[in-house]
Amino acid sequence: MSLAPHRFDYAPITDRPIIKWPNNARVAFWVAPNMEFFEYLPDNRPTQPDIPMYARMDYGNRVGFWRMLDILNKHKVRACCCLNLELLDHFPEIKDAMVASDWDYMAHGLYNSRPIYDYTEEREKEYWQDFITHVQQKNRQARERTAWRRCRLYRQDGRSDGGGGLPLSHIVDHG
Repeated sequence: MSLAPHRFDYAPITDRPIIKWPNNARVAFWVAPNMEFFEYLPDNRPTQPDIPMYARMDYGNRVGFWRMLDILNKHKVRACCCLNLELLDHFPEIKDAMVASDWDYMAHGLYNSRPIYDYTEEREKEYWQDFITHVQQKNRQARERTAWRRCRLYRQDGRSDGGGGLPLSHIVDHG
């Protein structure tokens, strides 16, 4: 049975094929840290900074990321970064460390303070294509491995793929 808007078929868990993981593993483990640049004075609050949120996000980029990276590298675990694109421009050291560790990238918008839920489908497609192009310019390894993360909480029109023909390896829905 196809579900609206005809993007995927209904598949009850009882009828799905058994998943076979490499090396007969019983569990798949996915490390997907959020990597975000948080604006001090975002467009939606140009006169009122969110100091606690900014401090938390700033600490994550100055300290938390590096501690996490050390542990992941020590245990040879690659991550798939849930990436706010502007982080690449604001923190090139983080970008270089993710490239050196061969991370994958999952698009999570430009900034988390600039929602896109009111975009038309065409504008959203342009937005994501710009994102993909920018990531690929910053990291040639990302050419084949750019995914798109979306959250149902932000969508109001029922669109579920968001890819719209974009060259995405996969789509992640955490809604």
